[in-house]
Amino acid sequence: MGTSPRIFAHRGFHSPFSKHSESSLAAYMAAIDVGADGFECDIRLTQDHEIVIWHDSTLQRIANNSARISKSTLAQLRSICPIMTLDELLDLAIAHKKDLAIETKHPVRYRRAIEKALARLLDSRIVEIKKSGIQIYMMSFSWWATSYNSQSKFIGTFLVRSRAFLPLARFATSGLNIQILREGYIPPDPSKILVWTVNEQDDIELCKKLGVQVIITDNVRLAKSV
Repeated sequence: MGTSPRIFAHRGFHSPFSKHSESSLAAYMAAIDVGADGFECDIRLTQDHEIVIWHDSTLQRIANNSARISKSTLAQLRSICPIMTLDELLDLAIAHKKDLAIETKHPVRYRRAIEKALARLLDSRIVEIKKSGIQIYMMSFSWWATSYNSQSKFIGTFLVRSRAFLPLARFATSGLNIQILREGYIPPDPSKILVWTVNEQDDIELCKKLGVQVIITDNVRLAKSV
């Protein structure tokens, strides 16, 4: 107990804690500037099966446009806003030696295609990734998706982001909502737990006290100061 967790920037270092939009290149660059140890991101497949960094199913909340990710090509989306691809974020992570936590969203139009596309991309860059020494986590709220990822030959550590007390022993690393820790649950091995989304000082201090492996936060600057 007492070991400082690694700090991952949740969708980058973004508004309201910085001037940048979530999941943007500027937000991830800002995360580097404030000392994040890693990046968290959400991925979706476009109509032309490009893997993009985006949380919602549409551009509405961030870009004020109703375009749906799964029904638009990458070029169409980029004509509206500068959406990143996972390949581009991977370039950034490798260059700056930042760990990467990648969440696949479910349910989605293309179902298991997102995990297959993710595995292909990571496999195609495995030499660069290993040389850089970064750790990559593949995660999902979907138990099926997490089980699929755990069988990948790419890397040995995977994350199930459980809302409740699902069995965690099957996975080398597991994820918990901060609310679960607030309610007094103490994981059997906190050093193998990633916790999201940890934005308050009391919560950051709790994670540090427990010795969790990683906190995923919007407020990287505060987490670093604690």
